[in-house]
Amino acid sequence: MRTQTQQNETVKSAPKRKSSSDVKNLDDLFEHALKDIYYAEKKILKSLPKMIKAAHDEELKEGLENHRQETEGHVSKLEQVFSIMGKAPKAVKCEAIDGILTEAEEVLQDFGKSKACDAAIIFSGQAVEHYEITRYGSMHAWATSLGMDDAAEILESILEEEKAADHKLTDLAESRINFAAEEGEEAAGDVEE
Repeated sequence: MRTQTQQNETVKSAPKRKSSSDVKNLDDLFEHALKDIYYAEKKILKSLPKMIKAAHDEELKEGLENHRQETEGHVSKLEQVFSIMGKAPKAVKCEAIDGILTEAEEVLQDFGKSKACDAAIIFSGQAVEHYEITRYGSMHAWATSLGMDDAAEILESILEEEKAADHKLTDLAESRINFAAEEGEEAAGDVEE
């Protein structure tokens, strides 16, 4: 027969089980990612006007303005996904997007008055787009796996818009903006110094 001391020692050395609320799963990861990208989209929305104002190439300005409007739509669409989940929209700080946007501000400060300004804007814009593409790609796959078909459809539509924005930036860069920056020529109009 075991003594009380032996029984207490056994209880002390037994591994503690996590309660079901401590166990994280794909639902929890999806919700975290949704809060993360919601924060990111709102931060991007605030940063786009600076890029639009700094751009010299009219087609780049127009593309950035169109994407600003799309980003407003992305925020609304993410709010729809929160609603589908029965949750209130909530953002969690995203260090990744904060870092990307801080770097974008630094690059714009360094090159904003140069002939490479538009190339610098594209450089920073594509860093943002690639971040968003990875996030929306994962979230779309998770929503599909979780059987959240309505959410998956919304996320896929945002993903396609982000990919299209990235392609437009590439086309502008490769068709003339990189060349103009390399040659020291204006892509469109004069740079005000």
